[in-house]
Amino acid sequence: MNPLYIEKPFALIIFGASGDLAKLKLFPALYSLAEQKRLPEEYYIIGYARTEKDREVFQKEFIQSIKDHHKDVNKKILKSLTDKVHYFSGQYDKKEDFKNLKKNIKAISGKSSITKLAYFSVPPIAFKDIIKNLGETKSSKNEDLRLIIEKPFGEDTDSAEELFHFVARYFNEECVYLLDHYLGKSAVQSLLHLRHSNKILNFMMKGPEIANIQISALESTGVKDRAGYFNKVGTVKDMVQSHLLQILALIAMSIPISEDADSIHREKENILSSLKFIESPKNLVLGQYENYKKEKNVPEKSKTETFAAMRLFINRETWYRTPIYIRTGKKLKKKHTYVVVELKKFAFQPKDEEPNRLIFELQPDERVIIKLINKNGNNKEYKAITTSDSIACTGDDCLPEHALLLLEVMRKRRRYFLSFHEIIATWRITDKIRKFASKIKVEKYKDKSRGPDSQDCLTEIDGFTWHEL
Repeated sequence: MNPLYIEKPFALIIFGASGDLAKLKLFPALYSLAEQKRLPEEYYIIGYARTEKDREVFQKEFIQSIKDHHKDVNKKILKSLTDKVHYFSGQYDKKEDFKNLKKNIKAISGKSSITKLAYFSVPPIAFKDIIKNLGETKSSKNEDLRLIIEKPFGEDTDSAEELFHFVARYFNEECVYLLDHYLGKSAVQSLLHLRHSNKILNFMMKGPEIANIQISALESTGVKDRAGYFNKVGTVKDMVQSHLLQILALIAMSIPISEDADSIHREKENILSSLKFIESPKNLVLGQYENYKKEKNVPEKSKTETFAAMRLFINRETWYRTPIYIRTGKKLKKKHTYVVVELKKFAFQPKDEEPNRLIFELQPDERVIIKLINKNGNNKEYKAITTSDSIACTGDDCLPEHALLLLEVMRKRRRYFLSFHEIIATWRITDKIRKFASKIKVEKYKDKSRGPDSQDCLTEIDGFTWHEL
């Protein structure tokens, strides 16, 4: 039997089951779980949406979504999975619909009590109605109801705090799974596993030994069909506030003895709450690719940034004066996400000699790279020795991001999810950056380029350069 097999029956309720997230990510993820035999014999998938449709129509949509995203579909597995799929039409703001949903689940399962997983595949505007109605229709305080809420969590510090207090009225924090899909990537999870299990890495990855940290998340495509959403938020809120600050936290955090969720969340929050942005044009670069305003649903006078690069610090004694450089953008020359940890050199080393670097490549390849320096015989020339190995998940146990995170919820494990305290800490630094960003000119850069040239000014302040892979 698969050691990660889930035995306890459950009902997964997908709110917003008619939307893109459900069709693009959740339905294919469920097939991956079924294919790897991770699901119990008894489970139920209930699509909940405002659209009126019968079960058969919804099942056809479910099947088509899976066929669109999986090359080789096993008909037997697909039929077994689809037989578990049901549909319920209801409003998000009507308590009576939620009462009827509970009756519907009881009728389907034949159980008066069953673990319920409520997935919020809806716009943030619908969060509060769903939370309130789920909370007010609970059978008891001890009912096993787990909320899976996908980012964005608020749009600034105030709204994130408001959401936190609102959720706390109805649910304990251990019932809430705040999902950032980046934390479902096996390579991102490896940042924690590698540091926790390899002492040599933690000797290197301490503030006093590090010259700088660089995080690059480069995308080759534009905004595509997300223009309406993206133009309202920009890349600082879309990428930095969530994904990239989470990566930074995993790189810089102290490693707790235990890998339990509370310990990990606490150490990440220690880093995120200590982030410092110095308000200076030297510390922030914003850009917009030249054809952005030609995208559908983008206003002609839009000043939304599609590229951002920034220089941050961590206000902690062990990280004093260690610069953190973060850059991310769209319509760049290639898709590439990686972290460079550049180590300090000996005082006697020549200035032009390359430093040692520890590199975590997250996509498209998933590998860890260590760069050392060696002298070529009796010559004065030095050469880099590069050793690397894959950190990609291999074999039959690999799962896509949403499938792995769903599995973690089923196992009642929260370490790959966020805490509200982390989220509020990231919003505080993001709000400060965005407030200052209104004073910064958004530079144009050519499509399929490396972005604005002024990004180099950020690293040059400290005598460094961006390390290009």
